[in-house]
Amino acid sequence: MADNSSSLDAQFVSQSNSFATKLYQRISAKHAGENVVISPFSISACLSLAAMGAGGLTAEQMYSVLEFGAPDRKQTVADNYRRLMERLATDSTVNVANKIYVMQNYAVKGAFNAIATGSFRSEAESVNFAESAAAAKKINGWVEEKTNNKIKDLISPDALDELSRMVLVNAVHFKGTWTYQFDPSLTRPFPFWLSETESRDVPMMNIKKHFAFNNFEELGFSALELTYGGSDMTMMLLLPNERMGLAALEEKLPTLNLAELAGKMHKQEVEVFLPKFKIEFTRDLNEDLQALGMERMFSDSAEFPDLLEQNEPMKVSKVVHKAFIEVNEEGTEAAAATAAVVRVKRALINRLKVRLDHPFLYALMMGSSRQTAFVGRLVKPDQSDVAQANRHEEL
Repeated sequence: MADNSSSLDAQFVSQSNSFATKLYQRISAKHAGENVVISPFSISACLSLAAMGAGGLTAEQMYSVLEFGAPDRKQTVADNYRRLMERLATDSTVNVANKIYVMQNYAVKGAFNAIATGSFRSEAESVNFAESAAAAKKINGWVEEKTNNKIKDLISPDALDELSRMVLVNAVHFKGTWTYQFDPSLTRPFPFWLSETESRDVPMMNIKKHFAFNNFEELGFSALELTYGGSDMTMMLLLPNERMGLAALEEKLPTLNLAELAGKMHKQEVEVFLPKFKIEFTRDLNEDLQALGMERMFSDSAEFPDLLEQNEPMKVSKVVHKAFIEVNEEGTEAAAATAAVVRVKRALINRLKVRLDHPFLYALMMGSSRQTAFVGRLVKPDQSDVAQANRHEEL
């Protein structure tokens, strides 16, 4: 029996990661030349919870896009989320929170509530969406509290009105300290290449330790994995071997199995040059999810028969996502929140030196299974700390 559950877990992770890369690829293409960070885990958890209340073609599309197969997998998906939430509850670096806001005087169905609380560690709270400013303030205050004040103003009041019936919100916050911290006195201004010929100085951190690393030359990139103390989260950095090789790497992303790549990396002494960076990113996901095949849940034909006791036709009006990541000498802070609103119808690389000095991809992954929690790219590091780094150099 144990074998079965672990193989289910492996399947669940590969399904989740497949959705992650598919969604990331679409979003990054829409934001050419920009820094990007999303939490596919947050988005998937929010949509999976909504899928628990869906029926008919709506459910088929949701399960298919989330890569879970058919809606008859509902119990399996719920069980996997239950196991995942239990594991994350023991990791002090990660805070995951789910919540359902329901229009006052409407009741969530008992069976849906049982799955929400049992598998997603979610709770339902009643709110008056007609008072949109007060409702938005309440939801945003909860998200802020759950993400260490990193995610503010997730829902704008104009996304809510008297027709809104249910808002599903997922927030995830991660704050990890590197197993091997970078010494701030070694952080120096260093050129980061924005194109083949143009660079700008950014604060570049530096460390020399044993890290898992491999240059996948046949695939055109190197991979480096940094670990965090007291957590089984890791950061995988994918650095194109060509200075402007990011687009080609992003194209390959859906064919790469990050967990498999990690298994082909070897610990060795590596000198790492990594820029400090901070990214905040917001996107309305309606168009992306529709393009991937989840059209019906946004239409007047949407079927959500298992959500509310009241037999009212409902559809999703908005899925909003906001994510934040900060990487510095001490470690990484990352936060993300996703909300779905349901309404009634109407580096040059030497063998031992890894210089992340040109656009690269990064993924924060959970556990030995390497489920993608956050994924993004850095194309333009922040220059604001260069003066600070310069002062260090003068000292």
